[in-house]
Amino acid sequence: MRSAFTSLGHLLILLGICALGGCGNSGLPDSVLRRNGTLVVESCTLDPWQQNTLFSEDTRAVVSEVILLCLYIRDDLASPAAPADRASVTELISQLRQQGYRVQLGVTTGEPTDKTPSKLDALLRDPARRAVLVASIASAAPLSDGIVVSPPQLAVATESAFRLFLTELAAAIPSRRVGLFAPPSITSPSDIPGGDAINLSALRSQLSHAYLMTLDLHCCEGVPGPTTSASWISEVALFAKPLLGSTPLAVSLPLYGTHFGKDTQRPVSYLEAVGIASREHIEILRNEEGNLHFNYLDQSGSVSQIYFDDAESTLRMMWQLDKSLSAEVGILYYGLGAEDPGLWGELKERMK
Repeated sequence: MRSAFTSLGHLLILLGICALGGCGNSGLPDSVLRRNGTLVVESCTLDPWQQNTLFSEDTRAVVSEVILLCLYIRDDLASPAAPADRASVTELISQLRQQGYRVQLGVTTGEPTDKTPSKLDALLRDPARRAVLVASIASAAPLSDGIVVSPPQLAVATESAFRLFLTELAAAIPSRRVGLFAPPSITSPSDIPGGDAINLSALRSQLSHAYLMTLDLHCCEGVPGPTTSASWISEVALFAKPLLGSTPLAVSLPLYGTHFGKDTQRPVSYLEAVGIASREHIEILRNEEGNLHFNYLDQSGSVSQIYFDDAESTLRMMWQLDKSLSAEVGILYYGLGAEDPGLWGELKERMK
């Protein structure tokens, strides 16, 4: 999702921000609540952009925790993705801790979110296979400060098996407990495909943290739109809070945007979006909530639409969240490397 950060990139960013009236930061809130910040890295390694970002003073002022989505479930075992091995993961965790971060390891199948049934369904329903998986995750747990499970879309019938899995995993690593990427439901039964496979009320005593995945708002509707919205995030958090009791929770903010083509959609970075607008001589518009968007004709002659965010839209969204969510609700930043390069400095300046 990232583009090369060249001098041309600097110029495109400057032109894009100035065209949107952002050179004087006139649209930015004076302050937003300081919330616990978590960054997700979808790898066992850091590319140069990610390393520079994580090692910067601005990011460290905003983010206290990093989740390395790094343990992939293969053949009933959870192990680091190639080419990384346990030694290199250990070294990376050590480097991040030296920067002051708490580091957790994320567990995933790496499957597309809409793939059903998931290979995890059958695995979790088999007690012997589940025990092997729990043991392999528990063996990796001492490397980090905790484990976070990022489940794929599961069948509703897998709910009891998934609950047993988290219970057994929490018992296997009692000094760390387990965090969870949870579906962003706002109704019961869940309005999210497979959402009822994850029963937050039944799981809360096992969880160290619940991260609500308030991402990709328009992923499945066939209608282009912003990647998330403050009103939806608030609704998801307020629905989940009584289910979780005292379990800490965080909501997710995407650092990437979405490119809607004729029949497909894909993530798009801030730099790529601004670059396309510059190349096509397209004006970038800002909607009432602050999100950026524009349309253009792609190479096939079809209309493509891009929705993305910058520092201003993200801060305006956080300012809206401050009206309904207490400061105890954290923020999970998802998509490191795709963000507006000025985001972390603006957050540092305005978080009170």
